[in-house]
Amino acid sequence: MPAEQRLVVDIGTNSTLALVARVDGRSLEVISDKKATTRLGEGSISARRLTESAMQRTAAAVTRFVRESEWEAAYLLGTEALRLAENSDEFAKALKRETSLDLQIISGSNEAELSFLGAMYNLDLSTDEIILIDVGGGSTELAAASKGTILDSKSIPIGALKLLESLPDDTEDLYGYYTGRGVDYLMNPLAEFPSLGNSAVIATGGTITSAAAVIAGLINYVPARIHGSPLTLDLLSKLAHKFEHANLARRRELIPFDPDRAELILPGLGIFLAFLSIIEQDTLVVSTGGLRFGAALYPEKIRS
Repeated sequence: MPAEQRLVVDIGTNSTLALVARVDGRSLEVISDKKATTRLGEGSISARRLTESAMQRTAAAVTRFVRESEWEAAYLLGTEALRLAENSDEFAKALKRETSLDLQIISGSNEAELSFLGAMYNLDLSTDEIILIDVGGGSTELAAASKGTILDSKSIPIGALKLLESLPDDTEDLYGYYTGRGVDYLMNPLAEFPSLGNSAVIATGGTITSAAAVIAGLINYVPARIHGSPLTLDLLSKLAHKFEHANLARRRELIPFDPDRAELILPGLGIFLAFLSIIEQDTLVVSTGGLRFGAALYPEKIRS
């Protein structure tokens, strides 16, 4: 197959990500990788209906990405918010009207599989045993693999935005609440997961890449500076406490490259900390890849 320039738009519960990449076989050259904080799932978690304002701002961002990008093949992928919403067809029709492209709402297990494939791209590891965790706004994807073969993959209905919206108003111990809820959601699914002994933990998603960038002291987000970098449980715990004790304005200052993530980074970190504690691991490796990279490299594996 000849080289092809592909656009993948990952329409998440909190963010919309647009990757344009030149793909030749299983090699990929990033042309552009953009993000908009659209919060498609805002206010819809309990109602299971996307709000009109959330659909409008997300559709506007997707349309802008499609129109301003040069591509030969394009894929619009919907995830947890669209899987759950009773009116996701309204959003799909709006996108079709504005972009002439079909929205593909992928299953949770397919999202986990594609996230694994994308997270592993250009990542040099010393082990063949891998566990992936991808924390999004509305769900957390897990995948276990051995020697490149995915043994199991699943999607857990817990994400950073979902946790934030579940927070009781009178909560004082934010760290305890978020990590505790993370354990509640992850304990049983992880008990059913394949045991891979001393597996490498690969982590992806906006929470962990932002955390890695903050720890690295980055003012501007540079993926190459953090891709493949290890983070320990101790470092992540200290960072979570730092955000817990900062007000919203200070949190925004701590994430100068993505201040819109200020509200979500603590609940997102709570999920990662819960995950590491359950599987009794103290280190993870950060990947700046994920769903959009997996879909760009393996479009034949996209399943609605």
